[in-house]
Amino acid sequence: MFGAVSVYLIIAVGLAIHAMKTGRPFWWLYILLFVPFLGSLAYVAIELVPAMFQTRSAHKVRSDIGTMLDPNKEWRERVRQAELVDSVDAKRALAEECERRGLWDDAIRLYKAAATGIFADDPAVLGGLARAQLGRGDAQGCLETLHTLQEIQPSLRNQEAHLLLARALEATGQTAEALQEYEAVSRYYAGFEARSRYALLLLKQGRAQQAHDLFQEVVRASRARPVVVTQADKEWIRVAKTNLR
Repeated sequence: MFGAVSVYLIIAVGLAIHAMKTGRPFWWLYILLFVPFLGSLAYVAIELVPAMFQTRSAHKVRSDIGTMLDPNKEWRERVRQAELVDSVDAKRALAEECERRGLWDDAIRLYKAAATGIFADDPAVLGGLARAQLGRGDAQGCLETLHTLQEIQPSLRNQEAHLLLARALEATGQTAEALQEYEAVSRYYAGFEARSRYALLLLKQGRAQQAHDLFQEVVRASRARPVVVTQADKEWIRVAKTNLR
């Protein structure tokens, strides 16, 4: 009991000293010293907390709390600003970052904002839009964008666009067409994703031996020298090895 009272008095005295040094009203001394517990709480609530939230550190604390509650708030503001800027490169770069963060709606808006004027037919912009649409789960929209790209540049040979086409066909239930596209793109795709996805779809169709052969091919190729294995490739190698067990 006496220990608690002593603690309250020590806190009250400390706050009273703070009040004198910072030029607070003189009546705070009476409240703090004669009603130590409630007076200390009142001083903290009325004087210290508002003052704290006017400092740079407090602004950072509030910012950090805001980030915890809404981690993408600042990012959405950057996206909104980029949509207003007349720079295709800026919009595309930010859209690609949105993809990495999984912010598919923002990425789609930015790609669409970039696909205007002379850049309406830009393969990089349309390819990014198709990628974001598929990431969002809009496989049909992805197909439509890729068909537009194909009409604009029928001779374009782009491995990423070709793989997107196969994936979108698979996602829309066009299995036979997807198998054809996977087979074609897996012949020249630089990494292991195309062959692994092709093998997975073969496996779903009950063509286990063909799938097994492809998975083995992926594992053998990953051990070749000098092969460059990216972080994404490592995941597909893991998929291949898992399906060979």
